Amino acid sequence: MKHIFLRVFIYFGVVIVAFTLLIGLLFTRFNQKNIIGTYRTQLTDLAKTVADRVGKASQTEDVETFSDYLAAVEDFGSSRKTDIWIFSNPKSINPLQDQFTNVVPDQMEMPAKMEGILEQAFNGKRKNYTDHDDIYDTDMMHVATPVYDNNKTVIGAVLVTGPMTVRSATVLQYQKYMLLCVGMGGLIAIILALIFSRQLVRPILRIDEFAGEIAAGDYSGTTGIIRNDELGSLADTMDELAEQLDEAENYRAGIEQSRRDFFSNVSHELRTPITVTKGYADALVEGYVDNEEKREEYLKRIQDECATMERLVSDLLIISRMQNPDFELNTEVINLIAVAQDAMRGLRILMKEKNIHSEVTYDDEMSLIEGDYDRIRQVFVVLMQNAIKYCDPGTEIKVHIGRKDGRISASVSDRGIVIPEEEWVQVFDKFYRASTHGGREGSGLGLVVAKNIIERHGGSIVVKSTETDGTVFTMEFPETSVNIDE
Repeated sequence: MKHIFLRVFIYFGVVIVAFTLLIGLLFTRFNQKNIIGTYRTQLTDLAKTVADRVGKASQTEDVETFSDYLAAVEDFGSSRKTDIWIFSNPKSINPLQDQFTNVVPDQMEMPAKMEGILEQAFNGKRKNYTDHDDIYDTDMMHVATPVYDNNKTVIGAVLVTGPMTVRSATVLQYQKYMLLCVGMGGLIAIILALIFSRQLVRPILRIDEFAGEIAAGDYSGTTGIIRNDELGSLADTMDELAEQLDEAENYRAGIEQSRRDFFSNVSHELRTPITVTKGYADALVEGYVDNEEKREEYLKRIQDECATMERLVSDLLIISRMQNPDFELNTEVINLIAVAQDAMRGLRILMKEKNIHSEVTYDDEMSLIEGDYDRIRQVFVVLMQNAIKYCDPGTEIKVHIGRKDGRISASVSDRGIVIPEEEWVQVFDKFYRASTHGGREGSGLGLVVAKNIIERHGGSIVVKSTETDGTVFTMEFPETSVNIDE
């Protein structure tokens, strides 16, 4: 990961340094053009001022006043190391008179470029150029502008020549300063690139380290990165992934422990009926039982133990199906009142044996839910069988169906053995039997089956058991849209 830091640092450094150099070059070029442009404007204004004065003087023929002005202008130009030349236009019908000029073209050697801009000035155009002057041994700027009479006819031209020495020196000095600034900027850019690279790469390194921890099976930590950008989002995702993996690991560990407990309990529960069955079967096979009545008793006990094992295996199969997310229920709109009444009719004989009375009451005759009729009926059968088994003879089992706040509730209550409050949750565990139920027969899976069926329907079940109110199992289911629309 150190390579990515180096690469990011180089990318940052190159980009920032290149940007700094580009800005420095642009500013240098802009300043150079600005200085030269300003000087060109100064020479052009000077040439235009002189040309206007010459044009007016030539029309008034005020030679004496103009001579004084020309002397002053030449002194001004000399102080600025600037030459001011006034030419007559030989092509003009009324050219500028000699007393208003200060140079004779035939007596002066001029470079081709100077003759060119002078010719352009005679044609009414203002021109300029810059080149190296061998006489002055420096760069010179030349500006030519036409001189007009009152009829706007070009009668001459003014040529102003000025040295670029000071301007070039100014540009050079500015370039030195700019080079110094660019150097300092480059150094600052490298430092900033180092800081930014560390700021950018540090969370990446931490995420990589955290990913290694996750790969090693340690899901307890976090990245510790709080940022409002893509890296922060990635860090949040990694934290969420670790949290979900930790939950999944805990869930897997819990499932694994439940599986071990399940097989341990199944082995324990099956061991007794198998041992009893094997004992009776061995006695019969070995011929130890000669009495026909005794043989019948042994066979009946074997039959009972086989029935117990059959119920146990059936309950385990139902639990396995309910816990399988791929198992589909045969859902339809059902009336919970009708299901409860159906389950109660099937248990009339058992209730009659203990002289137990029963009834189903309800708040709303349209207590509809969406569910699997057979499975919901099985829940009522389990709860009612438990009520019959543990209630006192001559008492009453009540089933009440209620409807409130978008939920359909169903309670099964009896007056019998009280379940201690600390065991209210445990009664829904596999193979658990309340301590107050003694050694009464049962697989310890009935309530587990009921709870799994109810939860697959999006419902819940709780139990309360007191001496005053008896034992009450209460289920709740979401009501269907049929109920809601009414």
